[in-house]
Amino acid sequence: MNLRSATATQVLGSAALVLLLVAGWLLLLGPVTGQIGESREAVTDAQDRNVTLGRQLSALQEQAADLSDTRAVAEDLDRLFPPTADQPGLFTAVVGAARQAGYGPDDITTLSPSAPVPVLDGLPVDTTTVTEQQVDPATADLAVQVVTLSAEGTFDEARRLLRAIEQLDRAFLVRSVSLTGTSEDTGFTVTLSGATFVAPPVLPPATAG
Repeated sequence: MNLRSATATQVLGSAALVLLLVAGWLLLLGPVTGQIGESREAVTDAQDRNVTLGRQLSALQEQAADLSDTRAVAEDLDRLFPPTADQPGLFTAVVGAARQAGYGPDDITTLSPSAPVPVLDGLPVDTTTVTEQQVDPATADLAVQVVTLSAEGTFDEARRLLRAIEQLDRAFLVRSVSLTGTSEDTGFTVTLSGATFVAPPVLPPATAG
């Protein structure tokens, strides 16, 4: 083959171009293409991580909302069923309800809460037959405190008193109501027997378990 011929020149030129293209691909385009592929893969991985983190964030936000609701319920339960008898607080609440109904300080003739009695399996414990060593009020699920209230006033004041008792923040179960008196001139004496409750405090969600 004559290297000086036109055909040989074309063949050699084409071979040289092919070699240059191969060398350019290996030296320049190949690494760049590999880097582009790696970058695309990294972007895809980052997008997947963002989606996963977004779902986790949404779940945590939902749990945070539930946690606030749970704490609010726990606070409401502590007000309805306090962890202690809190007789001073009970006196204040009941006297406040009586004054709201229109009774004066001297109109309340009786206000006597008893000591809390533990409740086991839904039934009050007979404290006359069960000793303190056998029943620990601190470990009972619930304790009942009997409250007796008597006040002298008008019929409307007695009716308002019952309404005010029902609206106390602390749970108050009215068991019986008696009204004695003959007329508005002589006045009426309302005697109310009820119960409040003592329960162990609800553990905050952050420390429960």
